[in-house]
Amino acid sequence: MAYGLADAANTNMDISIRNAGIDDAVLVAVLASTTFYESYSRQDESDNLAQYISESFAVAAIVDEIQDPTSTFLIAYVDGKAVGYARLIDYSTTDGVSSDRVIELRRIYILERLWGTGIGEQLLTQCVKTASERGFDTIWLGVWEENLRARRFYDKFGFKQVGTLTFPYGDVVGINLVLQKNLT
Repeated sequence: MAYGLADAANTNMDISIRNAGIDDAVLVAVLASTTFYESYSRQDESDNLAQYISESFAVAAIVDEIQDPTSTFLIAYVDGKAVGYARLIDYSTTDGVSSDRVIELRRIYILERLWGTGIGEQLLTQCVKTASERGFDTIWLGVWEENLRARRFYDKFGFKQVGTLTFPYGDVVGINLVLQKNLT
């Protein structure tokens, strides 16, 4: 696959995670488009999915996000190949989140063929560690209410539901659960 994405799971994986910079914008855009499509294409075959991906994960949009001083992107690699990414946003909050020193986990995705291999856990652990090291006492995220796999994943890490928010998605509006984890 293009842009150095990993092709298959490997039982002896060498996993590394690093911060992304502006030179990684194309890679992040490819990862974001691929992983979002893999995560939601079975539930949504409408034009909404294609529209959301083309607007949200265009290289120009990713460049803007990477250049935002409140954003931190992390890229996960297996054997030197990109397999996933996460985006954190400093001091981003929503109703129900109970802290002033809060960071949002806006996105965290890995390639579908590597689900269940522990890479997602390592990437989320790095996100939590990054948040703690930077002095945040709370991390929160929104997860689609129908994404039971992701909800179980976050539950394992101690995230608790504190509210809901709407997620405009093409011509529909979805409901995301707001999950929060205290870091202190």
